[in-house]
Amino acid sequence: MKKIAWLFIFCLPIAGFAQTFNGGILAGGLISQVDGDTWDGYHKVGYLAGGFVGLRLSPHSSFQLEMEYIQKGSRHNPDPENSSDQLYLLRLHYLELPLLYQYTFAGRFSLEAGPAADVLLGYHEEQDGISDPPTEPVRNVTLSGIFGASVYITDHLKANLRFNYSLISLRNSSAPYPQAYRKIFFEYGQYNNVISLSLSWNFKPRS
Repeated sequence: MKKIAWLFIFCLPIAGFAQTFNGGILAGGLISQVDGDTWDGYHKVGYLAGGFVGLRLSPHSSFQLEMEYIQKGSRHNPDPENSSDQLYLLRLHYLELPLLYQYTFAGRFSLEAGPAADVLLGYHEEQDGISDPPTEPVRNVTLSGIFGASVYITDHLKANLRFNYSLISLRNSSAPYPQAYRKIFFEYGQYNNVISLSLSWNFKPRS
């Protein structure tokens, strides 16, 4: 009986701490462009899907770690009235690992921000009908910054709008740089610029 009592006392704080964890799945769509190429506009459509685990620190504050597949890139469709205008497509496949701080207010709304590591799974680039044109190689690992807002639709279902921007150039580049490249912080290069809308399902209801 004593052993059972000691086991209960030992497990109680662990069980209480476990109550602060939550997990779930998410999926959604996105539009993207690459700042620093010669094309402007969110013309590339992609999608994302994955899972997450969250640690609740207080009624308002929490951290969320995610692991998801996300498709970024850039697209330019040729103008049919311009015979010299050609298709451009850059499709980037990443395993993204965001770590976000989330602040919840008014019971069902939240803001979030944090970094994300992007691990390249593969990519396809096509320009003027030629696959793999002679461009700077794409980095295997990059870093992004995320800012977003969410609203609970039900106690389990949440909608999320997110802005995702590269903090490191997506290409390994060196001088002389192409004229279209942009300088962000201390580096010239090309940067993923993504707006996504997703739905997430929390295994535990919000409290």
